[in-house]
Amino acid sequence: MKKTVLLVLAVVLLLSLTAVSQAQESPVITVYKDKTTKIIMAVQYTEYKDNSGDVQLIIAHDDDRDLYFDGVRAGDSFTYSINVEETDKYELRISFGWLDSTGKYTIVVDGEEVGILENTIASTGWRNWTNSDPISIELTKGEHTLTIVNGTPGPNLKYVLLTPEGKEVGDLGTSVHLYDGSASGTPWNLKDNNLSSIAIQFNATSFIKSLKLSAPNWMATPDIDYELEFKLYKWNGSFAKTVSGTSVASRVFEKYPDNTWLYMPVNVEAGEYVLVVTNNGTPNSGFYIKNKAHESQRVYFDGVVKENMAAELIIGYASTPETDYGPLSEDTPENPETGDSVAVYLLVVVATFGLAFLKKRQDA
Repeated sequence: MKKTVLLVLAVVLLLSLTAVSQAQESPVITVYKDKTTKIIMAVQYTEYKDNSGDVQLIIAHDDDRDLYFDGVRAGDSFTYSINVEETDKYELRISFGWLDSTGKYTIVVDGEEVGILENTIASTGWRNWTNSDPISIELTKGEHTLTIVNGTPGPNLKYVLLTPEGKEVGDLGTSVHLYDGSASGTPWNLKDNNLSSIAIQFNATSFIKSLKLSAPNWMATPDIDYELEFKLYKWNGSFAKTVSGTSVASRVFEKYPDNTWLYMPVNVEAGEYVLVVTNNGTPNSGFYIKNKAHESQRVYFDGVVKENMAAELIIGYASTPETDYGPLSEDTPENPETGDSVAVYLLVVVATFGLAFLKKRQDA
């Protein structure tokens, strides 16, 4: 009997730890079966290697503060985790800024070369984003790794576009600003203001592809550790109950460029959400807050609503959203925390104490 109980507790503990591990995995990029999939190269990569095999980031931002890979060298490679909805042939294009028109890019799927994209289209400027010639590749349904190897030194690279063969490149989604751009703004440094977190509650009326916040680093030097962590939660009746649950998407941004837009791919349905931003104890970390409220969002400092404020938040939609966002949910009376993370924690605690108790009984 004791052996059976010990086995059950051990299994519970193992499943609990597995659940925690799986909850921290980064989501893969969905390759749609009926429309163009846009991969943000400097944001959604799972691995970047320079031509010597060392991991080095060369990320800049353009005039719109959007991130891209700057001055890519021959031999640099970029790997992405993708989940293909349907087996089909897809046209792959790369969105680049470059005056040369002789770019070559080797396309690798699951470690095997599937072709070389030979581009003959010239961009009109280093940051005038232009789509390359296409290359047709076959992708089977399911998860794969997609690697792009640059064959010519010099280009600035921004997007990878995957379009089912026979369809036009289009419907790359719509970006919606959930703040008043004419209002004055303030860069809020979390550590300097003794804040553990700044959170934004908002309504989304279409499928969300990404969230974007404008972030400074106060001209931080390379020797300073600074970062921001985004965690997105589905609204669950109250702020406290919502953030005690399991996040549906997360991303850590380390040593991002000053005054840039930080992207987090999410791939979630329409609904009401809370985005929690923390600095993980580092200085020179924060983001811009407008000094004017916006009807489509609510700002929290350490869980407390701040009136007359709105974050510089942009939602990337998969399609054109509705215009009527509706009112944000108000907090409801608190209930005991029952989020998935809490449940996992309790299972771990119970299993640990149970194992210790039974071991003590056996030793007696």
